[in-house]
Amino acid sequence: MIDLHRVGVLLFFFDALIDFDNQFTHYGYENISSERLNFIAKYDFMYPIELRLNIFSLLILLGICQGFFLTFFFFSKENRKILANKLYGFFIAALSLMILEHWLNYTGYLPKVIEIDNFSEPLNFFIAPMAFIYVKVCIRSEFNRRDLWHLAFFAFYLIYSFGYFLQTNEFKFNSFLWVNHPELPRIEAEEIFKSDILGLRSIVNDLTLLSFLVYTGLSLRLVIKEIKKRNLQFWKLKDAQLSWLRNLVLHFSAIIVIFIFAKSFFGRDLGDHLIGAYTAIIMYHISIQVFRESQFFRKSASSEIAGKYSKSSLSEEQKDEILQKLKQVMNEEEYFASNMASLPELSKKVSSVPHHVSQVINERLHKSFFEWLAEQRIEKSKSILSNPETAKITIEELAEVVGYNSKSSFNKAFKKQTGLTPSQFRNNT
Repeated sequence: MIDLHRVGVLLFFFDALIDFDNQFTHYGYENISSERLNFIAKYDFMYPIELRLNIFSLLILLGICQGFFLTFFFFSKENRKILANKLYGFFIAALSLMILEHWLNYTGYLPKVIEIDNFSEPLNFFIAPMAFIYVKVCIRSEFNRRDLWHLAFFAFYLIYSFGYFLQTNEFKFNSFLWVNHPELPRIEAEEIFKSDILGLRSIVNDLTLLSFLVYTGLSLRLVIKEIKKRNLQFWKLKDAQLSWLRNLVLHFSAIIVIFIFAKSFFGRDLGDHLIGAYTAIIMYHISIQVFRESQFFRKSASSEIAGKYSKSSLSEEQKDEILQKLKQVMNEEEYFASNMASLPELSKKVSSVPHHVSQVINERLHKSFFEWLAEQRIEKSKSILSNPETAKITIEELAEVVGYNSKSSFNKAFKKQTGLTPSQFRNNT
């Protein structure tokens, strides 16, 4: 989060950058290869590109720093044990690298490291699909390897981009001028080989927009479907995870609007700093959420679980098998409806032992047996309350149907899950 100390440090950093650039320009050439010196002569003297170091570039740079901090956080030893955290770490890292290149272009520092020009372009096709996979894993609490096919075009475009990455610095500098300084003439440069055989780079903005539209739409569909399933309101979510996922989709929708505006009114990549600035704001919003709702990411819980089951003999395949049986017993046989439901009894039904069943529920569903049992019972009761055919059932009868021995226990569990009493929920639906 932005504080005066950090702003002061980064302003000092800006001054150091300018000072370094001046010293490098006047005194540093004797230590550079003749090829590199040749290139510097072509752009540094013929094209004196003024560095743009202002509050706008400071905001983006702060976002980049925050993004790399978040990446480190999500990949820290304990957090990366949760798959959703790992996926989100990849997502944040990609966003950070993308706005880093926006910052280099906006400030005018990119020619200093012209070799890496357009290094983040393939990530245009990684960010939105990864966000979709993350949303899917969060909602369904499971990962399907087939979802990795959503990253197929990213992998293809990454390989395809080497046609550009392997070009000369002069060729890349002309690309930089065309995008950021179209008013300046080009330098002499030779294209070693065809850099865009299929013409994909010429329509990369259209392809990027298509990717964001498709995967933001798919993510929104998943979130809305889950909200309707739980009979919740889109703008008044009490569920921390669903609220988090809804906000993520809304941020992506805003990025799409800014993207269309920037490309329409600025042209080329001249408006990318607007996207970079908004993405920086997203980084701060995420940081605030991380610190405010650290329990949502279950850092302490994951640490406790890891220690508790560190000596477990269960393989990942065995965990998958137990989880599948558990879901079958709960969903198809509705074991939760028994008022005698217990962990030992459930373990017998899935041909396992209580310790292993508890481990699978803790690790794969990130909740305890009793939390999962209550969740299943409340979901069933919401379904009954929403059904016109069962409108006459009393709350006492409903409590008994879903496995509770008393109305008060049922009311307490129901309000904890939904924020409403069963009667209020029925009236709302």
